[in-house]
Amino acid sequence: MEIVKLTCTENNRTLDASVLKKSDRFLEVVVEGTDTKVTLAKKSADERVYVGHMAGLEFISTG
Repeated sequence: MEIVKLTCTENNRTLDASVLKKSDRFLEVVVEGTDTKVTLAKKSADERVYVGHMAGLEFISTG
């Protein structure tokens, strides 16, 4: 399974996450060591960063 870095923009913590699904516009991951799923999206397919929200926090990943 592919591992990506997931960064919280609120506190700058970076976590490892396993990719469940990935496309040009969406990225669904589960944080390593937990059952926490985060879905991230790009506004357009040519953007570099996926952005998602969970529990009032913003997360980013380059996928």
